[in-house]
Amino acid sequence: MKILRNIILLIFTISMNSFADELKDEKKLRGDSHAPIDVMCDHYHKKNEVMLSYRYMLMNMDGYLKGSSDANYSDARTKPNGSNYMVVPLEMTMIMHMLGGMYAISDDITLMLMGSYFDNEMEMKKHSNGVKKKMKSSGWGDLKFNLIKKLFAESGTKIHFNVGLSLPTGSISKKDTMFSGSKATLGYGMQLGSGTYDLLHGLTYNKMKENYSYGLQISGVKRIGENSKEYTLGDIYKSNLWIAKPLNNRCTSISIGSEFKFQEKIDGSHKDISSIMSFAQDKESTGYKRIDLSIGINHIFDDLNNLRLAFELKKPLYNDVNAVQLEPDYLTIIGLQYSCLLYTSPSPRDRQKSR
Repeated sequence: MKILRNIILLIFTISMNSFADELKDEKKLRGDSHAPIDVMCDHYHKKNEVMLSYRYMLMNMDGYLKGSSDANYSDARTKPNGSNYMVVPLEMTMIMHMLGGMYAISDDITLMLMGSYFDNEMEMKKHSNGVKKKMKSSGWGDLKFNLIKKLFAESGTKIHFNVGLSLPTGSISKKDTMFSGSKATLGYGMQLGSGTYDLLHGLTYNKMKENYSYGLQISGVKRIGENSKEYTLGDIYKSNLWIAKPLNNRCTSISIGSEFKFQEKIDGSHKDISSIMSFAQDKESTGYKRIDLSIGINHIFDDLNNLRLAFELKKPLYNDVNAVQLEPDYLTIIGLQYSCLLYTSPSPRDRQKSR
């Protein structure tokens, strides 16, 4: 039995599937070997393994919140000082295409690079005449680099941390034609990046059991300095908790998860927004605390070299916002992940033979 166990462990080490499962009695990749698709930096790889990923995210915002309570059109038109905005946001749709790549330079260290393309649309209403107009912004967001370091891996338990840097490649100068016919700078939520170099960090714990798995991740974003438009987005603090159940000969898994996210209010204000026409341009209407509930599905296609298809739907359970903001309705994520062994390093014996 000991010889058989060692053979299985060796197969795990040299195969494309080795990164997914360290349970000694597992012989194939499990659907729940990865966290729900919205959790980033959730796993690492074995040396020389590569993974390419694509995520499609759709978020819709409709209705209003004031603090932790529902708000109405009148609230959305009223400034914190009691005067009125001239324009009121009605709804917003954000579509994001996220491309990622991971490469393990060793069994302990995996490098990760991610870029995003945004397509944003916000419908606005001019209060004086009731005219509605859709504002749009699109383009590449900030580029994110992470280093993932394995800390512990034994008996189905994995612990790792990630540290990284977000590069300010996304525009913070997006404009569109306003009701007056002239172009003006769009609100903070319609900009594509932070404009600052941001520190990324996280700690992840994952436990694989015979018939289920669960995990916890604590992560955050720390802004460095002020951007060229004289403001700084709020720091972000997050925690994710999930539990998953493998099905269908363990190729498929279903999951339930929860996310707590706290983003601080913007410091400073955009120097190109000279006249605040709506709460979308008001720094007072930024920053929030939110708890989301999610359900997800992961599926691995054995006959397609373990191509992974994932789906997740997130719905807010609790919101507490500063001033008045649009209310998030749902977030839908669809993802594809493909991994392979880039090359196999020759063993010392093979190197000796080649001499």
